[in-house]
Amino acid sequence: MKKLQKNEDYIVKRIPKSHRLIFDMLDVSLKQHHIHVIAQVEIDYVLKAIEKYAEIHGEKISLTGYLIFVISRVIEKHKDVHALRVGLKKYIFNDIDVHIIIERELENGEKVPTSHIIRYANRKSILEIHNEIREVQSEPIEGLVRKGSKRKKLQTMFSSFPRFIRKIVFKRMLKKPNLMKKRIGTMCVTAVGMLTKNIRTIGTPIPIQPWPLQFALGCLDRKLKIENGEIVERDVLNVTITLDHDIVQGGNMTRFLTEIYELVNSGYGLNELLKEDIPVKMKK
Repeated sequence: MKKLQKNEDYIVKRIPKSHRLIFDMLDVSLKQHHIHVIAQVEIDYVLKAIEKYAEIHGEKISLTGYLIFVISRVIEKHKDVHALRVGLKKYIFNDIDVHIIIERELENGEKVPTSHIIRYANRKSILEIHNEIREVQSEPIEGLVRKGSKRKKLQTMFSSFPRFIRKIVFKRMLKKPNLMKKRIGTMCVTAVGMLTKNIRTIGTPIPIQPWPLQFALGCLDRKLKIENGEIVERDVLNVTITLDHDIVQGGNMTRFLTEIYELVNSGYGLNELLKEDIPVKMKK
C-alpha cells in the first residue's frame, strides 16, 4: 500500500480479502424476491424474567438466544417459511439451522461481524443456545470465522478466486439446498440493534441476505399503550422479518408472525426455566 503524505487529511485502510465473500453474497441477494415486515414485539415480561434469572444465577440469558429458541419452535409448525426454493420446487427441512451474526474483536482491536451456525436449534433448550453463543463469543477469530478452523482455510482459498468464479459458485450453491443448509444454514438472525446498549431509539435494520427467512433485531424502545382504560409504558423490540415471497404467501406469513409475537409476549419457556435450578454456563 502506498505510503500517505503527512499533509493528507485521510487515511487508507485495506479491506480484508475475506470481505469479498460479503460483497458477493449481497450481489446475489439483491436478485431475490424478499418481502420485509417491520414490527415491534413487546418483551416486557421477557426482560423481567431475564433479570430475575440473573439475580439467581449471576449471568443474564442472551436475549438473542431466547428469541432463536422461540422462533425455531414456531418454525416447526410453519416449516414452509424456511424452505429453500429451486425452480418450481421448495425443499422443506425438518430441522432448523440458524445462522447468527456476532460482532467480535480482532487481535488488532478492530470489531468485525462474524458468523456461526446453531445446528438443530429446534431441538435445543434456551440454555443450550445461550451457552453456545457465549462460547463462540469467547473464541479467537481470524477473518470472518474461528481461528484455525477448516472454514478459515476454505474461506482464505475461496476469497482469492476471481470474482466471476466466486459468483458462479454462490449461484450454484443456492440451487443445492442440502449444500446451502450445510454451509450457511436455513435462516439467519442478526442482532445489530443489540449493540446500542443503554440507548433507546426508533429504528430497525433492513437486511440484504440470501436466506429465505431472516430476523434483524433492532433497538430496544418503549411505547405507550392503553390497558384496562389506563395508559401504561411497555418495553418493545424493533425487528424486521424478511421472508421469501416466492415461498410463503400472506396468510401463512401472518399466522407465523402472530404466533411468534404471542409466544414472546407471554415469555414462552421462561417460567419453566426459572423453576429449574440449572445455572447458565459462565464465561471463562
